[in-house]
Amino acid sequence: MMYKLIIRSRDEEPIYTRSVAAQLAQVSIEFLCLCEQENLIQMRVMTGGGKGYSVTDIRHLARIRRLHEDLDLDLPAIEITLNLRLQVLDLMAQIDEMERRHARCKQELMDEIRQLRRRLAEEAEWRR
Repeated sequence: MMYKLIIRSRDEEPIYTRSVAAQLAQVSIEFLCLCEQENLIQMRVMTGGGKGYSVTDIRHLARIRRLHEDLDLDLPAIEITLNLRLQVLDLMAQIDEMERRHARCKQELMDEIRQLRRRLAEEAEWRR
């Protein structure tokens, strides 16, 4: 029976060797090395000198594989695609933050309108 080699870093995040990472991402070691050469993925260096890939890295490698196999993109096109994906995710986060700020401002304005209506009603009562 073959056991997967897992090394744990200080923060208890599992780190997998190159061969295990390739197996988990369903790529060849040659493809993984090519992705490293193109700086699409990088090994993490741990305290003590060990190197490996985190679960996040393996998911990223699997995404690269899918773009390569399913869309037949070459590695430079994959790099552009992944950078655009990050930009879209960043813009979506900015939109979410703007929507939260808008909702907060709207609530503050509604509160102020209620206070002004209350004051007007009190002044109208006082004038009678």
